[in-house]
Amino acid sequence: MDASRHLRRRGLCRPGAHARPGSSLTIAGTVEAELTARELHNHRWQPALITSSPLCRARQTAAIVARVSDSRLAEPISAFAEWRAPHCVLGLTPNQYPPDYITWRQQRADNPDSALPGGESLRAFAERALEVSTIAGDLATEHGPVLIVSHRLLIGAVAALHLGYRHAADIFSYATDFRLAPAQLWAPPRETT
Repeated sequence: MDASRHLRRRGLCRPGAHARPGSSLTIAGTVEAELTARELHNHRWQPALITSSPLCRARQTAAIVARVSDSRLAEPISAFAEWRAPHCVLGLTPNQYPPDYITWRQQRADNPDSALPGGESLRAFAERALEVSTIAGDLATEHGPVLIVSHRLLIGAVAALHLGYRHAADIFSYATDFRLAPAQLWAPPRETT
């Protein structure tokens, strides 16, 4: 059995599944990080500082980008971690979700403070996205251009806040549907004066 098939069978590399917190970058993820870093470099965008989520694959991505762009790599910041999915869905694809999780998903918008074991409530996630937005602004004020390597759902929640969403369920819903541009980058809209 080839290595990638072995990893998929063990639940370590399952496209469409909730990643386990300790998952490293896949080979495809490493290549994508290198390509994105080179694209930034080719466009002469030089971050003064690069930081990331504390999760392994985000730290690995940040290190690749820092190396390629010759930028300073800062310590990871815990607030930049992805949404904590409940333990019952880690490593599973949607067609494998247990009934308790499916029921919770159908009701979470009505009770944004609810969470399953190991998971993060929608309200806690929205509050963390607000904290992330503040931290990012503070880092940029102190250092200049900052690149934060995080996760699509959290970036989507920050984007929702920038668009004016304020309710936890709405923020999470927007974040769930949020898709990054082909370069896998998102920046808040610039304010015009």
